[in-house]
Amino acid sequence: MIEVYRPTIRAMHPEDAAGVADMARALAAAVGDPEPRLTPVDLIRDGTGPERWFDCLVAEVAGRLVAYTLVCRGFEAHTARKRLWIGDFYVQPDARRNRVGRALMTAVARHALQLGCNAVYWELWRMNTAGAAFYRKLGAEEAIDLAVMRLDKDRLAALAL
Repeated sequence: MIEVYRPTIRAMHPEDAAGVADMARALAAAVGDPEPRLTPVDLIRDGTGPERWFDCLVAEVAGRLVAYTLVCRGFEAHTARKRLWIGDFYVQPDARRNRVGRALMTAVARHALQLGCNAVYWELWRMNTAGAAFYRKLGAEEAIDLAVMRLDKDRLAALAL
């Protein structure tokens, strides 16, 4: 018998922080990144309250957290447009292919529209072919006219001198 998932999507509560931190570690492991030094305290400090750096949405099934996403706001002055940036998007392996990811992305889309955003952007690890298939199924397309650039902490420090 196939288990039917009916996820509840909601904002992260402080008591969810440990579960979100665990999923963030699983995401890092899945893409070969080092284990993050993230703690539940970090998530609560930076993801709640009026001065928060990000919004965190979680998917819950039968009282268990099965997915999360972190989104940050962005604004482009030259176009006067708002956008959201997905920093993390993760669904527990046993909850995949059960429309949990779709429900979470639907919540991101609604959040973006409520904020007046014209687009949502994210990075996709090129080796994540299952993720690419999932996003394409939603209608997402690769932004071929954009390159994601970065300065890591060491380069930031050198530039700041």
